[in-house]
Amino acid sequence: MLVDLPPVPKETSPAQTMIRRLLCCVCGQSTDDSGDYVLLGISSPIGPAEQWLGARAEHLNGVLARGFPVEVHTM
Repeated sequence: MLVDLPPVPKETSPAQTMIRRLLCCVCGQSTDDSGDYVLLGISSPIGPAEQWLGARAEHLNGVLARGFPVEVHTM
């Protein structure tokens, strides 16, 4: 199932993205109550483009290939 997520506004800095929680990129639902929230940053070596994705670790573990588990450590 594909989920159409709203884009992060261009004026949002990485620091602002880290402060606010994004919707889960797997299910599209709020992550406000999630104890296993993770923020993923993706960039391209051929340009300045970057993408930030929020997710519940449990959901990521359900879709990632074996050998790529996501663990959440409280800091």
